[in-house]
Amino acid sequence: MFFKNSIIISIIFVIVFSTVTLHADKTEDEILSRTEGFFIALKEKRFADAWELLTIKSKDTIIAEVYKDINKTKAKIGKEVVREEFDKKGDLFLIYWNAFVKDFDPSTVLEQSVWNMGEIKDNKATIILQYKKTEYPAELKIYKENGKWQFGLVESFWTRK
Repeated sequence: MFFKNSIIISIIFVIVFSTVTLHADKTEDEILSRTEGFFIALKEKRFADAWELLTIKSKDTIIAEVYKDINKTKAKIGKEVVREEFDKKGDLFLIYWNAFVKDFDPSTVLEQSVWNMGEIKDNKATIILQYKKTEYPAELKIYKENGKWQFGLVESFWTRK
């Protein structure tokens, strides 16, 4: 009887453990895939696709910065005009992202860096990114919003003001 109970307990343990592991692997794959997808979209200049992979905070911050920069000049436009331009993927949107990839080569992240999954906790995850030419790793921050993992570009790379 003891032997039979031990086998049943062992089987239950294996089933439960493998289910938890499969869920964790699926979550990691989704986080890595969506984050990598952002950088691939940038590299291929599919800016609309990249935009959809960003967190709400990243989008709002980018729109606010574009608005602020434009209004430093003689041209004055409202923040809602900037938001509309980004929503419809208009001229301001394209100018911003073309300038962004001119200054930042996504290949450094995709081809010249090692990615390691960091901690996954609730609705937040990290990826440790080690660029081959630097001593210190970067920490990419990813957040679950509306059921999807979104890359925190601003949260990962902008300095705190």
